[in-house]
Amino acid sequence: KAAELGNSPRRIYEWVRNNIEYAPTYGSIQGADQCFQSKICNDMDTASLLIALLRVSGVYAHYEYSTIEIPIEKAMNWVGGVTDPKMVGTIFATNGVPVKMIVSGGTYKAVQIEHVYASAFIDYLPSRGSVHKQGDTFIPLDPSFKQYSYTQGIDIKTAVPFDAQTFADQLVATAT
Repeated sequence: KAAELGNSPRRIYEWVRNNIEYAPTYGSIQGADQCFQSKICNDMDTASLLIALLRVSGVYAHYEYSTIEIPIEKAMNWVGGVTDPKMVGTIFATNGVPVKMIVSGGTYKAVQIEHVYASAFIDYLPSRGSVHKQGDTFIPLDPSFKQYSYTQGIDIKTAVPFDAQTFADQLVATAT
């Protein structure tokens, strides 16, 4: 995959970010290869895939681990578009992610979680990672954190009315 992307750190990062969906779980569960195959991975497995693709392209990359704080609206979107702020904490905790809800004035404001991402020694000046000759800058790369656009589904019963009894009556009347 790295060769297909021209071994470009920028193109590799964009491919991982745009093609791997986030699953709110904790620790290495799938590794790089299974993450590549399933396309649904947590932060650590997504970082593993990104690091593997960068390293095979000759780019030094390693893991970064920290506690991050995410505004509650962004966290609600990131974990699946939930509408109840408390559900963010429940989703993370149920899946083993160390989580702390930040509450102020009785309102959920943010969530803190332990998080893994990649850092790569990129040929940043002047190409910003598009062409890699020799690294000059460590750049933090987190393809797992993104925001999604959710659309309301179609109520198929309302959109396509279907009268089962009339259909059955027509079948019986025209059957031979």
